[in-house]
Amino acid sequence: MTAGNGILILGIAWLLFWLGPAFFLFREDPRWGHNFAIPLTFIAVGLASNTRIISCQLVAVTSAFIIVPTLLSYWSWAVATMITGGLLILFVILYFIETKRGSELVVPNPRLRAWLKIHLLTFAYLGLAHMPLIFYLVRWTNPGSFTEFLPLEHEISTSIFNAMLIPLVILAIMERFVKNIGGFQIAKAGFIWVVLMIIIPLFSINVLGQ
Repeated sequence: MTAGNGILILGIAWLLFWLGPAFFLFREDPRWGHNFAIPLTFIAVGLASNTRIISCQLVAVTSAFIIVPTLLSYWSWAVATMITGGLLILFVILYFIETKRGSELVVPNPRLRAWLKIHLLTFAYLGLAHMPLIFYLVRWTNPGSFTEFLPLEHEISTSIFNAMLIPLVILAIMERFVKNIGGFQIAKAGFIWVVLMIIIPLFSINVLGQ
């Protein structure tokens, strides 16, 4: 029960939701297709939380920051999905190659290697944090500028999800360096927070209709 594994589960659940009950929205308006691309990024980052392989974590960081041009409507959902899907496939390929080797593919000098081992996953989490930042600071106040590739997203469930993502990123980063604060288990709290991120927006959809 860690925030990293929670992010992995969140990405899988998000993707299944849009491939299943929410797929009709995509059929009506293909601009909702960004909900295929971004969950793939969450899956990559969640997988990266379970490995310290530098090449894999570099791929996860790259995928996380693809959120920025995707949510700033620089390209279509199809382009974003191909990029994030390709990066996820690359992640898996590198993981299997790396686990069969005696040494890693990316071998910088010892000081840089130690620095990357410590900070790459943090950068990946910070990449995810750009999703709510862009949503609230850019798209919320000026949605018309992004309608070529993105729909209007002022639904309550979407707003709740984005707001809850910021504490999740904080918990995910904290769990890497702090295990407990008093009797408060950081990793467990992050995982429980992810469960709430799934339940509360779904509750909003079912009760409020959005």
